Amino acid sequence: MRSNLLARAAVGLVTAAAAITGTVLVAAPADAATASDCLKVLTEPQRWGQDETMTTKGSLTFYTGWPSKASTCAGVSVSLGISRTNTHDFRNQNTRRIVDPRRIDHYSSTFKFGTDDYGDWMIRQIAVKDRSGKLAVKTFTQDTTPRVLRLRFASTITANPRGKLVPKSGRLAVQGNLKSWHYSGRQVNVQKQQVVVQVRKGANDYVTKATATTNTAGNFATSIPTAGLKGYSVRVANYSKLPTVGNQWLYLGTIS
Repeated sequence: MRSNLLARAAVGLVTAAAAITGTVLVAAPADAATASDCLKVLTEPQRWGQDETMTTKGSLTFYTGWPSKASTCAGVSVSLGISRTNTHDFRNQNTRRIVDPRRIDHYSSTFKFGTDDYGDWMIRQIAVKDRSGKLAVKTFTQDTTPRVLRLRFASTITANPRGKLVPKSGRLAVQGNLKSWHYSGRQVNVQKQQVVVQVRKGANDYVTKATATTNTAGNFATSIPTAGLKGYSVRVANYSKLPTVGNQWLYLGTIS
């Protein structure tokens, strides 16, 4: 087992080095930092943002904020390797440095996936090459990875009423439909999935007031008592138990 892990790590190192070798280095100031300096920044715990991301297009984008001192990674090339959280299916490619309209620089790399690639993927390896050609590489385990992303398929939820929510006989009736599609266009079966109706006041957390179950067509219906809830926001949500389908929610309005 240990020899297998070491072999996979060695393959990963070679792959990362090979992928980054052909990268055209960006011009940088004379005081550009070394590959190891940049690697320290790019492996900081919070450098890669949130831990879970949904996708609707069969891809995952790993991205990072630009270091507070731009010179820390100026002129370097960065290669990103990812794998399953069990270290299988290693994939590696170069990142892009992107400057968005707000002038926030960051590195980004988008990996495309096939129809059976849903599930959790982690950053397995980061390789940095500086202007002098020096290479710094760090490989991660499930416990040390800077980021894990979850590839799931798109879902949509529709419901009524919307806008100004007026209770009838002290209750608010909610009905709607839940659908999910594989990014290849195939619809996913969402029968017997739970949809909850939630309320909140101001910026507080949402609280579940009712639960409905979808039928074969994805339809659902339920109601909540509204005594004492005037001015509360209402939404419907599906916290998916399907490994292939992402969570979804829809804001309905405010109880009047």
